[in-house]
Amino acid sequence: MNKNQGKFIVIDGTDGSGKATQTQLLAQRLERVGLNVAIADFPQYNTKSAGPVEEYLSGKYGSPEEVGPYQASIFYACDRYDASFKIKTWLAEGKIVISNRYVTANMGHQGGKISNLLEKKHFFDWLYQLEYEIFNIPRPDLNIILHVDA
Repeated sequence: MNKNQGKFIVIDGTDGSGKATQTQLLAQRLERVGLNVAIADFPQYNTKSAGPVEEYLSGKYGSPEEVGPYQASIFYACDRYDASFKIKTWLAEGKIVISNRYVTANMGHQGGKISNLLEKKHFFDWLYQLEYEIFNIPRPDLNIILHVDA
């Protein structure tokens, strides 16, 4: 590993938990101490790679239950795959990359559709293989999961 390799931090959590705010605050703090920071935000709204995600969220393909976790996950995974090239470049440049949402968001949202624990584990294994082995997207050095009471 390159000793100048950057670090990859993911901030995840439920909708409204403050991910965007904490991402910005962490980036500002790291920049104040002289570190070079880049921010990734998912989905990458208004980009070609996020088009299927936006159409899924608009209901074009049916309700979330009709689409199902595997199909929906492919939309999000393709968006992350597209972004993985710039993330890898930033990391190679020694930047601290902070991501507002990443694979763990998909695990939470789509995995929440599956009630059977064995099926859920199978889904998580499938998603892990798709994202990290087939698409070879960068693995985070640190995952921060925000939890706020409802």
